[in-house]
Amino acid sequence: MPVKKYTIELSKEERDILNRIVEESTESEKVIMRSKILLLSDANTNQKIMPVLEMAEYLGTTHTTIQTTRTEHANGGLQSALYRKKIEHRQTKYNEETVVLIKRLIEQGPPDGYKVWSVRLLTREYEKQGIEPKICHKTMGKILKENNISL
Repeated sequence: MPVKKYTIELSKEERDILNRIVEESTESEKVIMRSKILLLSDANTNQKIMPVLEMAEYLGTTHTTIQTTRTEHANGGLQSALYRKKIEHRQTKYNEETVVLIKRLIEQGPPDGYKVWSVRLLTREYEKQGIEPKICHKTMGKILKENNISL
């Protein structure tokens, strides 16, 4: 059974913000759900705080969502609990020079013993020639697709 780890004590301003979010319903469903969780978890109200599982059933969510929202609030504050951090996508490791080198490699033709290029074969040859120290065949396929290069 989940254990209540953090005590949520909202200020009047925070409570006002959360109530406004719930009443106006202009935010996403997830933000509204997190607002409800924090309001129901507030120790500064006179009402008894529901156990996690009971709250999850009442709100139609999971105990994990409740625990995660409480943890985010305790560790990062109101904004952190309501608006989770966006995942930053990694930058691609290749550039135009890489594309030109791949095209040249394809133009040379497949190595002896092979009739046509495959993405994995192209990747192995690319690495063997020391063009890049390491490249994944999935990345190679992505480069070929994005640059309309056919094998």
